[in-house]
Amino acid sequence: MSVPRRARLAVALTFAANGSVFGSWAPRVPEVKAALDLSDGMLGLALLAPGAGSLLTLPLAGGIAARWGSGRTTRWALVAFFLSSLPIAWAAASGGGVAALFGALLLFGAAMGALDVLMNAQGITVEQSYGRSVLSSFHAVFSLGALGGTVVGSLAAAHHVPLLWQFVVLGASWLVVVLPLSAAFLPDPPVPDDTPRPPVFAVPRGPLIPLAVAAFAVLLAEGSTADWSAVLLRDSLGAGPAAAGAAFAAFSATMTLGRLVGDRVLTRLGRRRAVRWFAGFGGAGLAAGLLVAESAGPPVAVPAAVVGFLLLGAGISITFPALLAEAGVTGPRAAPAIAAVSSGGYFGFLVGPTVIGGLAELTSLDVAIWFVVVMAMLPVLLVRHRAPTAG
Repeated sequence: MSVPRRARLAVALTFAANGSVFGSWAPRVPEVKAALDLSDGMLGLALLAPGAGSLLTLPLAGGIAARWGSGRTTRWALVAFFLSSLPIAWAAASGGGVAALFGALLLFGAAMGALDVLMNAQGITVEQSYGRSVLSSFHAVFSLGALGGTVVGSLAAAHHVPLLWQFVVLGASWLVVVLPLSAAFLPDPPVPDDTPRPPVFAVPRGPLIPLAVAAFAVLLAEGSTADWSAVLLRDSLGAGPAAAGAAFAAFSATMTLGRLVGDRVLTRLGRRRAVRWFAGFGGAGLAAGLLVAESAGPPVAVPAAVVGFLLLGAGISITFPALLAEAGVTGPRAAPAIAAVSSGGYFGFLVGPTVIGGLAELTSLDVAIWFVVVMAMLPVLLVRHRAPTAG
């Protein structure tokens, strides 16, 4: 196996490991809620912590990678990420309440945010060695890893496996596989001697601003779909309990499938054109589904909405990986640029569900969900021309 292929495998497994541990936590949330006797409001507060932790470390990780290299720091971050899952189990077992859980989840999110930036930076280094798009497939592998982790977490919960043992076994298993392969990570491309040192805290500047705003819009649409699509189907369109999750299931399926084939699309169309076309298609698809759902009777409304979210997933599937890849080539250092654009995206993912909830409170959920359509289509206006290369 050639060096770039070994590096590609190592990066893909890193993405899978990240998604696996993240996905394994979700099925254990109800159990932790019951163990700590948390109300819905207290649990909601605690679940804000991972996003907040990520926002703390995302802007810092780019400078770390620029100083020590994305390959070396990805290895460090992977180990730190697995270790950061253990305090969650301790908080649940100790009965420390919402404060202990919040602190543990804040640490977990901080480690995950750093790992996201660093592994994407290494992914772009590998992509540059190939001379064609490969980053979208890494994000597809993350989705598949999250799905596998959800299955592991569900089985562990069903068989009353302690959360600590779940994290220890899952994390150790991935480290045994990934760390030896991580020796194949590629060195980042050299930068000119006169290149300024990157800022400690990466924020979008110049050509990165429209990319960061587009990432904000795309992940706001994704996060809002995760939290509100089932509520829309059940409360507004009359879906039953079993059918209410169909919209997010369809959305997730086409998101994963789109990313699996996305590299071919991005290589053929180019990143910016593909972002515009696919974002427009996704937003228009959801709009069409909502229009049919609102005008049709009960037998048609739910399937129409499900198809709308299915088309949204297909449309925005490749946009976030493409935006990160485009950010990575706007200057001599990929990692700080990725950190800046990722921060915009994660902020959108974090605040999106709250924005939709606020709009629904002021109007109705039927009206508020149209904000997802607007956000999904916003990259059509923002990502129009290749940004000039930063000096």
